[in-house]
Amino acid sequence: MRGKYPNWFAYQAARFRRAPMVARLKNLVEWEPLTNPEEGLTVVIGCMAALPDVAVMNLNLIRRMSTPSLREVVLVFDRPKSQMPDGLMARIEEAKGDVPVTVLNYSEHQYEVASSIQWGWVYAWMSWSTGIAHSKTRHVLLHDLDAMPVKPDFFERRYQQAKASGKAFFGIRWYKGNGIEPEDELTTTFEMVLDAQVVRAQTKPLDGFNDIRMHKGRSVDLDTFLGSQIIVGNSGEAPIDEGDMVHPSQMICQYTDLIAGRNTAPMPKTNLPLVPAYMHLGGHSEPMLEITRHLESAGSARLPFMGKELDVSKLSAHHWMWLERETRKLGEAVAGGVGPELDRYLGLMRKRVESNGS
Repeated sequence: MRGKYPNWFAYQAARFRRAPMVARLKNLVEWEPLTNPEEGLTVVIGCMAALPDVAVMNLNLIRRMSTPSLREVVLVFDRPKSQMPDGLMARIEEAKGDVPVTVLNYSEHQYEVASSIQWGWVYAWMSWSTGIAHSKTRHVLLHDLDAMPVKPDFFERRYQQAKASGKAFFGIRWYKGNGIEPEDELTTTFEMVLDAQVVRAQTKPLDGFNDIRMHKGRSVDLDTFLGSQIIVGNSGEAPIDEGDMVHPSQMICQYTDLIAGRNTAPMPKTNLPLVPAYMHLGGHSEPMLEITRHLESAGSARLPFMGKELDVSKLSAHHWMWLERETRKLGEAVAGGVGPELDRYLGLMRKRVESNGS
């Protein structure tokens, strides 16, 4: 068998395991056709209430951007309004400046289902779909919570490119993996701009959830919104510059898996050590300072990590060099430089990682 799965048995077994999850998600998000859409851009961010500082930092950067076509930033939080962290709404209000921001929350039922599954792709699909359903503009940019735009014109540039392309889905590269090949011309969701009028007219929200199926003779596990792209059949792509943003890919999914008790084994390319740095730059330093104190005293590779333990004993020096470089770039964008507390954390982490090979 060609594609992701080695044989028919493995393919059917994977479909069997995924089916109950998909059934639970049915009708959790719904949308109506978008008639008379407004011009301009809506930016949708799926937010984690457990990491409010990351959302605040993102807003701080968005406020400084030059995006004349921006009509609304929609923050979709993964829990009901009654369970939001104290003081968060005031922090959002302060961070947003003149940017029009709308905060949406999961319903009690959505929260119950998502938290019982605890899979990053469920949260991504549900939050982005909720934002798409809310949008009043034709064009919607799906912005990752852990992606920090450091070039002021990034959103405006992507919007104008997507609009000029005439494509219903416009991403930064063709998707490759899980049985999908670049020649399929399906774009990745990362910083994707989509045409909400087309998507809401031709697809249902659940069409965009991760589906295991046969596609062009190959067994595939479709990532978020690839199924929607197959239905519409009108995708495009254009690359972004490396300096456009800081984005430790999969950091939020890695965080969700760690908190859920999955994938706790040490990984050579984990991005989780950036989470405390993100939180520090967003205004909450204690998780980072707790690790700093641990490294100054015990120095072991098993780090205290927000009530859990993060084992960095396999983290490679090469990957850490990239993480540190990106963190310093982000510090420049957010605060005009890396302060002494963050600099100390990065230095101790570098020393810890360098000792992994000894």
